[in-house]
Amino acid sequence: MASIRKVDRKDGTVAHTVLFRLENRQRALAFNDTLSAEAFRAAIEAHGPLRAMEMHGLNPTPRRENHKTELTVADWVRTHIDALTGIEQYTLDKYEEYLRSDITARPIGSIPLAKLRESDIATWVDSLAAGGGTGRRARPNGPKTIANKHGFLSAALNTAVKAGHIPSNPAAGRRLPKRKASQDHEMRMLTVDEYDALRTATPPPWQPMLEFMVASGMRWGEVAALQPKHVDIRQGTVRVRQAWKYSPSSGYTLGPPKTKRSRRTINLPADVIDALDLSGDWVFTNQRDGGPVRYWAFRRYVWDSAVAAAGLDPVPTPHDLRHTCASWMLAAGQPITTVSRVLGHENISVTADIYTDVDRTSFKAAADVMAALLKGRSDDDQ
Repeated sequence: MASIRKVDRKDGTVAHTVLFRLENRQRALAFNDTLSAEAFRAAIEAHGPLRAMEMHGLNPTPRRENHKTELTVADWVRTHIDALTGIEQYTLDKYEEYLRSDITARPIGSIPLAKLRESDIATWVDSLAAGGGTGRRARPNGPKTIANKHGFLSAALNTAVKAGHIPSNPAAGRRLPKRKASQDHEMRMLTVDEYDALRTATPPPWQPMLEFMVASGMRWGEVAALQPKHVDIRQGTVRVRQAWKYSPSSGYTLGPPKTKRSRRTINLPADVIDALDLSGDWVFTNQRDGGPVRYWAFRRYVWDSAVAAAGLDPVPTPHDLRHTCASWMLAAGQPITTVSRVLGHENISVTADIYTDVDRTSFKAAADVMAALLKGRSDDDQ
């Protein structure tokens, strides 16, 4: 329906011209860069030429030249990010990536802010689920990632409402794809036998770390940031007070845990705590210089070879030890509220959404309660 042609200008620059038909007439619109041209072409393919021109703030009536004069969604999100304060660099870098790969590079970025509709948000969410972005973002996004990106855009649109640019937030109340543990191929929970095989295949110096991760359910960034001062041997507890964050601009930095609830104290088995080396600056260190262990090095030089030697399939990731911890506690009959607190989830609904299908023990207990009540009532009737 539309194609792009590069045309050399007299001033030495290149025009990226989108060719399309509108009302049986050949039309051509020039853009200064490939990204903008691709976004306009994609809008034509998705919505047709009339809606695409409206989304880009262009007049569909043939004129000598069309000018984009309206504030676009991408323009406003840029303003929103620039106005943020008190945000960690890691988070800012993530927002910049959202803007670059998920908004500017997609048709939604060129829609005038004042003309943004709920249907545009729906199309955008569908496109995230289908993939087709740029670079790493070309692969489909999972429900959790979509929720994060939608939440970011919705927050930006809320500020647009407060600034008087739009009367209401078209992203508010949008129903998003649900994450189900039984359908989430990224989540892997090891059986006791699988874990035993993995531990046996892991080099002895790393086995205490493996035990600690599956017993605590802590996130990787929390585990790697653990220091001896956070471990109370007498009480058998570990205090989660910090986590490593990484951003391309500032590298690794220490910051607070992921959420307010992530700041927590966890009880651990005595054997797990007794096996820890608390003599250095960090509880878990790399074997090269004694510095904090990094995920990429652990994954490459320890985890992957141990998983292969244990013959685990599907292949788990280190983060799956956190899921394993949760599944084992639920299977043992621990209340989901307790599991939620151990994992440091912001609220219990997060735990329920992820692990409801795993928590069969609670459902069975509820069924047993009903069976006992019904049996007692039946005996009374006799």
